[in-house]
Amino acid sequence: MNNPDNMSMLKRFTIKYSFEFVVIILGILVSLLLEQRRQNEIEINRKNNTIKQLINVIDEDIDQIEGFIYLQNYSLKSCNLIFDNLNNKNKMSEDSIIFHLSSVGRALRSFFPQEGIFNQLVNSDLIKMINSDKLKTNLFKLYNEDLKRHEVHTKEFDKFFLDYNYRLSENFYLQDTWATSPIDKNPIIISGYRFNESYYKSSKIFADIIESKSSIQQYIRELNDLFNSFLELKSLCIDELE
Repeated sequence: MNNPDNMSMLKRFTIKYSFEFVVIILGILVSLLLEQRRQNEIEINRKNNTIKQLINVIDEDIDQIEGFIYLQNYSLKSCNLIFDNLNNKNKMSEDSIIFHLSSVGRALRSFFPQEGIFNQLVNSDLIKMINSDKLKTNLFKLYNEDLKRHEVHTKEFDKFFLDYNYRLSENFYLQDTWATSPIDKNPIIISGYRFNESYYKSSKIFADIIESKSSIQQYIRELNDLFNSFLELKSLCIDELE
């Protein structure tokens, strides 16, 4: 027959150790939850810091786009002046003609976006922590679609304007320098040239100016679209941080 005192003692031990076991398990679970929360906070801070870096890069790209829009519009004005001169709608000196022919060739300068922070978001899987689906969609659309398409078009523009500038050097012995700042007081410096009247009046120059005008106008439209896309992306990034 079981001793009542032994049964009572066994029961107390069972309750005691069961309670201690539960406390230990709860302690482990709480520790795991706290550690998980700590890791989540670390990842969230990493994500937020990366997005802040992205906002800074977007601001730089926006400034760069604005500068290139200014430059392209400057080249477009020169293109229109040359076009009108070839159609005998205005009078220009040889110095002015050469200046504006060089200005048209200045449209060669192209916008190159900074993609490093976006790649960092993707490669580190931090992009999965972004709450806004629209932000994620716009990020991939801009960096994986719009900018890739823009890069293809940029290479096409550059190829044309490289050839155009070579023809100016070949036929006018043109020696020119372009300022890097869009608002420079002396954006184009002509250090030497020999005017070639027959080439200037040729169908080749006329065709170059027509193609230049079309290319510049198309590029300005693309830059304006990218400008608006970057502005929207910046706004979504700011909302993600709030």
